[in-house]
Amino acid sequence: MSIYDMKRYLYLLITFLSALLILLLVFYFGDIPNRHKNGFNRNYFPHTHTAGRTIYPGDTLHEIIGSTRWNIYVSVTTPGEVLQISRGPDSSIKRLKIPFFNRFYDSLQFGSLSVRIDSPYMYLFAENKPAIIKTTFDSALFDVRILPPGPFTREAMAGPDCFILRKLEPAITDQVFVRYNFSTGSLKKENNISPVYGDGGIITDGQLYFDKGTDRLYYIYFYKNAVMAFDSSLHTAQRFSTIDTVGSFNIKIALVNNDGATAYTNITPAHVINKANYVHDGLLFNMSLLKADNESDVSFSGNSILDVIDVRNGTYLGSIRFPVHNGGKLSRFIISDSSLIGLYTNSIVMYNLHLH
Repeated sequence: MSIYDMKRYLYLLITFLSALLILLLVFYFGDIPNRHKNGFNRNYFPHTHTAGRTIYPGDTLHEIIGSTRWNIYVSVTTPGEVLQISRGPDSSIKRLKIPFFNRFYDSLQFGSLSVRIDSPYMYLFAENKPAIIKTTFDSALFDVRILPPGPFTREAMAGPDCFILRKLEPAITDQVFVRYNFSTGSLKKENNISPVYGDGGIITDGQLYFDKGTDRLYYIYFYKNAVMAFDSSLHTAQRFSTIDTVGSFNIKIALVNNDGATAYTNITPAHVINKANYVHDGLLFNMSLLKADNESDVSFSGNSILDVIDVRNGTYLGSIRFPVHNGGKLSRFIISDSSLIGLYTNSIVMYNLHLH
């Protein structure tokens, strides 16, 4: 082997070892969730639930989009279809077609479609158009409303034909909350509720819920421990936090150019703090991805852990463990009639809650 070849191999070895050293340093000293203590503890409710039925619909499940006392409605990865699953002993499954899905796929931009069912109505949110469609299972009604320019990313129903949307405001390049009345077509913007970063709303992304028990809306951030509560007038908001200690957004956003189109995107890893949640009758059930200091790795990895917070005053009440199911944690869930309906990749598990 020549001296030149030896130098080349030595250079490659040094490069490889340097890269490995950097990875080890990042792993041991970097800001990686759950690698170090997170600065909070959990208290667990005793005897909180019993497992009920498990349902295997035979589809890849996406989201629970509605429920009644008799049925659960679930969106699936198959475009244009939703499942109606009976809550009765037979757990019968009926496949529903979204009315006129193929006909309006391009013109109404159904590629960005979100679906909500408030039986007997089905609401289709074409978020990028932007448009809202009110229809029925039998296609007897198909009423379209085109909204002012600017897509929306979150929606909650706050009353008959009343929707609260998180919608892009082009003038500030960020998202704000608006109230839209489907019957009249009126749209009202919030009064300085949302913080503005000018990044298209990426940093402040989260989940939006309306709770009939408190008649208020709740917005839970993905990337920090913040919760915002407000009513449908959109005038003022109250703020409180979940039990973890991540009080700032650990994510950086930049405007990038991709094939001639510019868009905001994260340029650092987006560490999601609050993965899944639901608000019901004054209680926030929040699934945090952060391990408490008094939890073992085995307990945290082997359970979906929900922290329960009283949204009336922001008080943490306790936490609930739901064991992993078929090796997976909860992806989505809702609370309905004293039951937690848990969604996994290919199955649904119904739990009976005993919190009182």
